[in-house]
Amino acid sequence: MNKIKRILLIAPATEFGAYPPLGLISIASFIRKQGYEVAVKDYSGEEITESLVRKDIEKFNPDIVAIGALTGPGIPRAITVSKAAKSLDKYVVWGGPHPTILPKLTLEHPAIDAVILGEGEYALLDLIDFIEGKTKEPLGTWVKVNNKIHSFGPQKRFIDLNQKPMPAWELLGNMDKYFPYNKHNVVLMEAARGCVYKCTFCHHANLDVKSYGGAYRNLTANKVMEEFYYVRSLTKKHIDRMDIGGDLHLATPSYTKQFAEDMMKIREGITWQSVSKFHLMNVELADTIARAGCEQIMFGVESGSPRLQQFIGKHVNIQQAKPVTKTLRDKGVMITNTYMMGHPHETYEELKLTLKYMKEIPADQNLLQIYRPFPGTPYYDLCVRENLCTEPKTLEECTTFGVLTYHANVSNMPTNKLLREFYKTNLIEQTRYLINSQKFYLRNKMYEQFIDNFKHNKFTFKLKELIRVKAKKIK
Repeated sequence: MNKIKRILLIAPATEFGAYPPLGLISIASFIRKQGYEVAVKDYSGEEITESLVRKDIEKFNPDIVAIGALTGPGIPRAITVSKAAKSLDKYVVWGGPHPTILPKLTLEHPAIDAVILGEGEYALLDLIDFIEGKTKEPLGTWVKVNNKIHSFGPQKRFIDLNQKPMPAWELLGNMDKYFPYNKHNVVLMEAARGCVYKCTFCHHANLDVKSYGGAYRNLTANKVMEEFYYVRSLTKKHIDRMDIGGDLHLATPSYTKQFAEDMMKIREGITWQSVSKFHLMNVELADTIARAGCEQIMFGVESGSPRLQQFIGKHVNIQQAKPVTKTLRDKGVMITNTYMMGHPHETYEELKLTLKYMKEIPADQNLLQIYRPFPGTPYYDLCVRENLCTEPKTLEECTTFGVLTYHANVSNMPTNKLLREFYKTNLIEQTRYLINSQKFYLRNKMYEQFIDNFKHNKFTFKLKELIRVKAKKIK
């Protein structure tokens, strides 16, 4: 191949909502600074066809098409993009969470030439050098040459989040699709990368995610607000909120304190949403982040069973959690606690302990899911070892991960009993959350969101996702 000059980054995403591709716009600004011509195409919230994608690719005429992929319903769309690119004889690269945990399965697809594992900025540079014949070892990648797969070790260079160039939001084109309301829109932004923990059900426990993704890093409050104001300058829509939680934002008490204190000085009425863990929080910190503009926060609980908490690596002390959530809720902060039913070998008695936690730890939403074995995690490895689930054999078989009703029961409970408890409890909890979120919207004069929430909520989202996935499988 001749010298690489133009790179097109594509987010196939899903049609179920518009979300900015944070990883791709970060890579875009970094690669552009190295002298390459870069474009970004985000298909989130849109219907796509292979012919439409082909026209978009022809318009920019790149040398490389790089695709960000998540495990689940977005996989068929990513394959559609790959086929369109290969029909134009483009070099196709996949990056993101899915190829990081399943690089071999991904690269076995005939429409994919290479995969990037973990962090993409420097890995993509190495891959370009490999394509141009300047290096024989593109770290952070797996490549396919003459239908033979070659794997390379983790990248040795990783981004300093506080020194990297401003993400290329301006390349997204129609910014307004991310901000559907006239007032009080929320912007999704990256304030941290990775996670310092290794919860056994989570992809962050995967060895490739840890080694190829680099160490956990987070942004200062000043850098977060700098990006917020840049985004706001690109649209006429009213934006006064940030979702900066990611996988884990408030990761240490010292960072939480510093971030909150800095936000108090510079936020100018801007509010924010975050993610933390109960053992990292106390009443004093809870009060501090509330005064600093935190208006929503998520905590992972997952199970009330001491055995499962130990296996997961996430112990939650009810007596510590209760005053934290009470303090936050008294100050108007919305609390979401996450739980799972159907852990490997979970008993009904252990499930009842989880229900007890849900009742005793105050929350505006108890976000409940049935556990689905996620490839590359310790939980998943256990399930495969004990024949509790089957491994996907093709890329297409990864489509139904996380989709309602596509559950593999790996617990010690009869499936009917597990599903009955899940749907009964979820109906109660999501109804309660709908009420609480509507109160939140009214309290903050978010009237458009109040009306929209009746039509677009977690009930309707999961139902639409299920119907669409089933319809595609029938075809």
